[in-house]
Amino acid sequence: MEIADKIALVTGGSSGLGLGIAQKLIQEGATVYICGRSQNSLDKAKQQFNSEKLFTIVCDVANPEQVESMAKQIENLDILVNNAGVWLEGALETNDYDKIAGVLDSNLKGLIYVTKAFLGKMKEKNSGMIINIASRLGVIPREFASVYSASKFGVRGFTDSLKLELLKTKIKIIGFYPGRMFTQLFEKAGFHKEGLEGTLNPQDVAETIVFIIKRPGNMTIDHIVINKYD
Repeated sequence: MEIADKIALVTGGSSGLGLGIAQKLIQEGATVYICGRSQNSLDKAKQQFNSEKLFTIVCDVANPEQVESMAKQIENLDILVNNAGVWLEGALETNDYDKIAGVLDSNLKGLIYVTKAFLGKMKEKNSGMIINIASRLGVIPREFASVYSASKFGVRGFTDSLKLELLKTKIKIIGFYPGRMFTQLFEKAGFHKEGLEGTLNPQDVAETIVFIIKRPGNMTIDHIVINKYD
């Protein structure tokens, strides 16, 4: 897809990988909307990357009413990057019920809500690209991350099923499964991690995502799993 002059939405775009994707899309000539739950975080993102092509919308993707409101503010959309998500770890019996619900609401239900809100518009013009950012834990689970893995395996199932629905359209949907990155995902959830400096650089991952978006229209990419190679 030629990115110049396209309109994109990146959920969870106020920091980390989401902001990196937004920046690189703008560099390619796109107009980009980023959404997040905090106006303060969105304002900081706007200041960090000052561009007339960057717009912010306060939206909790887990809230259907807010998602529908956001969809009304973006009349046309070419590229949807479902990136918003939260972390949870620990033995299942120690996980708080509210936090379990929060992970499933943000990581899975929110992604579905946003896709639903914009898919009709993409179908009307029979074009567009949807990239669902999941996690390597949505392909290969590990212990003490059962709820998070469940949410990301759910994203994988949703992506693969919707892909079948869209086979007769010109809308592409891609599942993207990165390994651990040097972001604030863990800190925001209250978990301190050592050694993140040696993990994947979100800017490198963002560049890979933009590379995928730029592939020719007759090229299909089904799944991308990104691991760190030492």
